Amino acid sequence: MTITTTSRPDPRAPTPQHPVRVVVVDRDRTVRDAIADLLEIDPTISVVGEADTLHRALTLLPGLAPDVVIIDPRLPDGDGLRICRNLKATKAATRCLVLTSQVEPEAMLDAVHAGAAGYMIKDLTELALGDAVKAIAAGKSRLDSHSTPVLMNEFRRRHSDQRALLASLTTMEMTILLLLAEGLSNKQIASRMFFTENTVRAYIARLMSKLGIDTPAQAGVYAAQLRNA
Repeated sequence: MTITTTSRPDPRAPTPQHPVRVVVVDRDRTVRDAIADLLEIDPTISVVGEADTLHRALTLLPGLAPDVVIIDPRLPDGDGLRICRNLKATKAATRCLVLTSQVEPEAMLDAVHAGAAGYMIKDLTELALGDAVKAIAAGKSRLDSHSTPVLMNEFRRRHSDQRALLASLTTMEMTILLLLAEGLSNKQIASRMFFTENTVRAYIARLMSKLGIDTPAQAGVYAAQLRNA
């Protein structure tokens, strides 16, 4: 007798009834509308709010509690990365995706240090934006193909002692670091390693402490540079 099995759908995966909730923060109304139109092609994504200033965004976000907030850091009344820092400081569930025309390496690394889960160069014809939003909502990190090499070079410049830091990691910590670089969530890493999620969180906390970094996105940059060294 042949037994066939089918994988069960992820109960946390977005559906039209329970879509990924997104807020778009950009000074330009045309850009906000274009982002919303692009995202809502996918019925599992819903743009639930928008803001054109830092003040408006900080006021709006607590009430809407979106899964993802897309920001351009250059806002009329201040640094949009403050949104990421606030979310990080309050341990809010909302995650940040920086979508900007800035290609300066300093700006990219500042976004990662601020707690952004993703950084993408503005290209409103880029259909990967919806996939990035869903991945970030699921706990993964996303750096697009334009920003990754620039960010790696800047990270190398700021962290000249990186190799020594990497050498301090145990085999298990290095394995988890590489899985983070693949964009896996804590739950997926736990499944791959046959660990509990609490054990994975403990390993991640330890390796991030050794590397002197604050977010899994930064850990991903470390791992990407290691693979390309």
